[in-house]
Amino acid sequence: MLSHHERVELDKIERWFETSDPELAAALRRGKPARSAVLLTAFAILLDVAACGLLVAGIAGSSPALTVCALFAAAGGVAAHLARCRDRR
Repeated sequence: MLSHHERVELDKIERWFETSDPELAAALRRGKPARSAVLLTAFAILLDVAACGLLVAGIAGSSPALTVCALFAAAGGVAAHLARCRDRR
């Protein structure tokens, strides 16, 4: 059990979080970690570029393995883009 002084200090910290970073405070209340939109966007673009590069290399080198890897990278890119769009709502 927290002492009175500890509860007061905890309330101060909570108020500081709500004023300094309301998005983080809301995410902590919901119990879900906040995702970085910039990181998710960069990851989605990286997967897009990797998929294109692997597809070109697979077609140019007649390599089915690279083409399959390109398809997996493209699927990952689609999933990352969908997650990014879902986070915007």
